[in-house]
Order: sequence, then C-alpha cells, then structure tokens
Amino acid sequence: MELDESVEAILSDDSIALDGFYDRLFKRYPEFKYFFAGANVKRQTAMLTMALLAVKQYPALRRSSQAYLEVLGTKHHGLGIASEMFPKFIEVLVETIAEFHGSDWNAALDKQWTDALNDAAAIMHQSPHD
Repeated sequence: MELDESVEAILSDDSIALDGFYDRLFKRYPEFKYFFAGANVKRQTAMLTMALLAVKQYPALRRSSQAYLEVLGTKHHGLGIASEMFPKFIEVLVETIAEFHGSDWNAALDKQWTDALNDAAAIMHQSPHD
C-alpha cells in the first residue's frame, strides 16, 4: 500500500477513520486539551481527515495545497500552538492511521506518512503569521 491508497481508504471509509485520534492524543499528551476546549471533536476529526487530502495532494497540487497548509499554519500559530508540539501530534496521528489499516500497514507506509506529515508541518511552521 502506498500513501495515495492509504488516503483513499481513509476518505472512503463509511465511518470516520480517525475516530479515537483525539482521545489518544489527549491521553498521551494532556497539554493538547487546552487547544481543543469547547471544540466539537467529531467535527475536528472530520476536518483533520480532509486535511490529509491536502497532504496527499501536495506534490501534484503544490500551490493550492501549500496555500491551504499555510492558512492552517497561521491559524495554529494564532492559537499559540508551538512548532514543538507538531511531532507529538504526528506521532499519534501516524499510530491512529496504522491502527486503521491494520495488517496492510508496513514500514514503508509508516515512512511515507511520517515524511508527508513532517513536510506539511514544516510548511505550516514557515507560514506567514498575520
């Protein structure tokens, strides 16, 4: 399985594939709860799922995907989310995606996801902070 196929599987799943991500994140890293106080976690999970599409499409749709990631970066910066938090978020997200894929998960896919998410985080971190 490749990254493209992984994203397609996540997006085509009848349930929200990343359900449980935020519970896992908050349990492992309680400091994240502050940033989601009052947020609708189901809605947040759906938005995260759609953001994965931008990560997947970045190489093909570089300009629009980069612009989207920059907007996300500006928003996250405005919320006070430090770049040092991104690796923790990515760690838990990759684990959640791996759990979703079960036996289809492998080291190559782990690397593809980790690299893609780190690239996205770098763009978000370097975004203009209005």
